[in-house]
Amino acid sequence: MRPLVRVRRATPFDPGFLARSPLLWPLEQAARRLGPHDGFPSHEALRQVFEGRPPVSFVPAAPRGRRRGSVDAAALYDGRITLERRVPTRAGCWHDLMNALVWGTFPAAKSALHARQYRSIAARVDPGARTLPPSRTPELDALALLDEGGVVVMADHPGALGAALRERNGALRAAIVAGRAEAVVFGHAIFESLVLGVSPAAVAAVVLERGASFDDVSRRLRRVDAALAAVLTDASLLQAPGELCRVDLGEALPWAPHRATQMLPGLSSS
Repeated sequence: MRPLVRVRRATPFDPGFLARSPLLWPLEQAARRLGPHDGFPSHEALRQVFEGRPPVSFVPAAPRGRRRGSVDAAALYDGRITLERRVPTRAGCWHDLMNALVWGTFPAAKSALHARQYRSIAARVDPGARTLPPSRTPELDALALLDEGGVVVMADHPGALGAALRERNGALRAAIVAGRAEAVVFGHAIFESLVLGVSPAAVAAVVLERGASFDDVSRRLRRVDAALAAVLTDASLLQAPGELCRVDLGEALPWAPHRATQMLPGLSSS
């Protein structure tokens, strides 16, 4: 069993989980809308993570089993989200709770991501095929990496910062300290790792144009959501994992807004 899965199963619900890392700050508003819970919220309760009318609902995930008959892309995970507006969600699961909170925080980007994944998967399934292709395309690898381990870096000069991130360690920290960039975690696997105190399996940044800067947290998050959704809608972008920049999450940690610096086991500040 993988270490993260073992920790996930052994960690009970904690209503104060947001205090476990300052990098969890983007989820605060969605969690506040969800309200207090003594245990993992129900599927119906998760609809409350959204501001306004929910764009999707959260439904019980079917038990994993052997697929019978031909592959129907519309019935797979991304197909259900895109066509039915239903997100299969496991009850009592930290990973899926973080996913729901990310949906509540970045609804446009999540919708665009899953729609693109569905189109890419559907295009690869031959009529009557009984199995999916044995490997993912570079595009699907990039999209999965962003969904699970993505960080959105909003920068004054995204081209220059993207090049710097590829060339040297510490570039992200320097840009944030200088006020030229801000980093916002998007990947729900990163959020889960922060809650559980386990080092994230992968962290990769997409660097976007920051534009106007807002002190209001809601406006800042909506700006990130819109900017990331625009990138995901452009089929010419994110065609391979190499378009993302591998970064050290610890470089962003000391300057996450609204909270005092707080380290977790497995995360380095260097």
